[in-house]
Amino acid sequence: MKLTAYHDTNGNIIGLAVSRSEDSVSAELRADTQPEVRISNVELPSEETLDFDNPARLNEGLSKLVENYRVDEGVLKIKSS
Repeated sequence: MKLTAYHDTNGNIIGLAVSRSEDSVSAELRADTQPEVRISNVELPSEETLDFDNPARLNEGLSKLVENYRVDEGVLKIKSS
C-alpha cells in the first residue's frame, strides 16, 4: 500500500491519497493556493486499517486519519489533546 499525506509546514494534514500497491501513483495535487504544502509518503499506523473493498469505509478511515493524526518528520503521529 502507498499512503501519501499532503500537509502544511506544521504537520496538519490537508489531504491523503492512497493506493493498493507501492508502485502506483496515489494522486496529484496542485498547490497554487497553498504554496507551503508538503508531500510525505507515510506508513499506516499499526492500530489503523483501511478497507479497499468498501469505498465508504475507505473514506471513513482516511477521514479518521486526517482528524486524529499529523505528520511529524515524515511519520503519522497521534495529535496531542
